[in-house]
Amino acid sequence: MNKYSLLIKFKFHILLLFFLISGGFLIQNLLSSFYSSKQKEYDKELIKVQEETVLRIETGINVYSTVVSSLKSFVQNRDEFPNDIQMQGFLSELIENIDFKDSIAVSFIDTNQIFQYTVTPFQIDPFNLQGLDVSKLRPDAEVQKLNKLMYQDNISLFAPINLQEGWAAFPFNFSAKNSSGDVLGYIAPVLNVKYLLDYSYQNKNDTNFIHRFIIEDSFDLSREVVYDDTKIFNSKRDPEYYTNFSVPESEFIYSSIDFYGLKLKIGTAYKKVQKSNYSIVFFAFLWYGLICILSFITLNQLLKNKQLNKKMRAANIAIIYKNNKLSENFENIQTLLKEVHHRVKNNMQIISSLLNLQRNSIEDKAIIDAIDTSKSRIQSMALVHQKLYGSGSLASVNTLEYVKQLVENIENTIEGSDFKPLKTIEINKEITLNMDTILPLGLILNELITNSYKYAFKFNFNPKLTISILKTNQNYKLVYTDNGKGIPDNMDFENSGTLGLELIKILSDQLQGNVSYEKTDLSTFTINFIGVKN
Repeated sequence: MNKYSLLIKFKFHILLLFFLISGGFLIQNLLSSFYSSKQKEYDKELIKVQEETVLRIETGINVYSTVVSSLKSFVQNRDEFPNDIQMQGFLSELIENIDFKDSIAVSFIDTNQIFQYTVTPFQIDPFNLQGLDVSKLRPDAEVQKLNKLMYQDNISLFAPINLQEGWAAFPFNFSAKNSSGDVLGYIAPVLNVKYLLDYSYQNKNDTNFIHRFIIEDSFDLSREVVYDDTKIFNSKRDPEYYTNFSVPESEFIYSSIDFYGLKLKIGTAYKKVQKSNYSIVFFAFLWYGLICILSFITLNQLLKNKQLNKKMRAANIAIIYKNNKLSENFENIQTLLKEVHHRVKNNMQIISSLLNLQRNSIEDKAIIDAIDTSKSRIQSMALVHQKLYGSGSLASVNTLEYVKQLVENIENTIEGSDFKPLKTIEINKEITLNMDTILPLGLILNELITNSYKYAFKFNFNPKLTISILKTNQNYKLVYTDNGKGIPDNMDFENSGTLGLELIKILSDQLQGNVSYEKTDLSTFTINFIGVKN
């Protein structure tokens, strides 16, 4: 066979292969576009949160600036330099609407670097700093810088520090002068770092993100601690600190803000690295591979169809013949089932009639009651067969219709029940139950309804009963209530010894359920059951 003959023989296979390869490239392009789109959405959301975080931090910086500038104006615009009480009073008014609480302290330090006083909004010298030399708290380089700054007019800010008082703070400084312009030293407000960084966590929609705060590209800040290799006095740790989430450095995007000469670098990243879900690619190509295989199988099958047409036609004729036979058999089975249900119902009615004849010849009230009870139970079972006979499926009964007719039958057969109680039946009309379930359930309802009519409503001028059946997945809940006097208080429900209650418990077990009784203003029987499978 030459090459030309091979091409003719496999021309459909070659054409299919060409289309499948083209489809593979198309799927690859679609997946690339999908992942590219997802990555853009991911990056766009990250940039949005980063920009909002920077704006919120800038808002916090403005609050810090307002506080420090107000303190400086207060000191400079007075005729006499403020003492500690005056400074505390002004500080309390200043932060009245700002959530600094005790996380702000203002110190006055003289030209000899000795603390003259320290105040918070609510205390004076709470940290016992008065008379202490600054050199014992700050390195020599900072002390020398402070000596120069006290003769300048600008507000300066040193790198944040971990205070012995147990919180991280931004230490501001500005010159302290009297009304004559003489330098008395400097004012050193320290403001809690947490107040500023809290701004970045105010948006509850940003809970999927973490933030990193770096000062002068040297050390990290958190809301509780400055990580600058100095001693940490605060026992608390920030649960949102970025190192708690093991996010690679490459996942952060950064922006920088000038904060009184300090460079504050703000980084934002997702708490969980957004990895591409390559399972989509795997399943896409797996699915496409299966399509390719099925396509070649289908093509081969189509090419064989010409040879199989005769066999298929013969097979179709045979199948049609068998289907017709099956349909005939099915119809015969349905007819037989209907006849069975009809005869069972008729036999039960005959039994009920025989009991009725026997009843007429008996005068003993206890025996009459027993016969009536038996008749009622038989009729509840006969009603099931009647409903099955009339249903299309012959396998299940519409529960709502059955319960309504059961109540009506009991009401019509009980002597002395000329009163008509207010009946409420709450059952979804879609609920259907098979014969093995509806039979014991009907007997339970028969016992409960009969007892209500015979005893609960006997001296009740406004009788009421409620029947509800709820279905949750494969579980059912029957709740039966009436406003009668209920079971006597001196009777133990679990060990009553009465036939009716014992029958209810036995039938509940048969339904794979349990029964409970509660007596309040109403008498309530609750049966949770699964039912009986066919």
